Amino acid sequence: MKYICELFTIKYPIIQGGMGNISNASLAAAVSNAGGLGTIGCGTMTPEQVEAIILETKDKTNNNFALNIPINVSPYTDELVNLVLEHDIPAVSLSAGNPAPFIPLLQKRI
Repeated sequence: MKYICELFTIKYPIIQGGMGNISNASLAAAVSNAGGLGTIGCGTMTPEQVEAIILETKDKTNNNFALNIPINVSPYTDELVNLVLEHDIPAVSLSAGNPAPFIPLLQKRI
């Protein structure tokens, strides 16, 4: 558990699930501010909607948070991965599909 906390720079080994379109900036920031890793769930939102939530989350917390991208659900997977890189999101979870094509791109930023 200590490793998880060090890896994500969090106080407690609590990682919020992505929860599709319902995990908004307030929830993700609250989890991060409480010492866990808050997660923005992209669900079927457009890149513009997700970017607005990323910016709002950054306004509400200085702590790390994650982005969950459902690969086979979102028609915007490539654009959402680009948002991760553009906004330097420190943690990403890829769900609902094969993450292999995206891993090398995301690992380049480490």
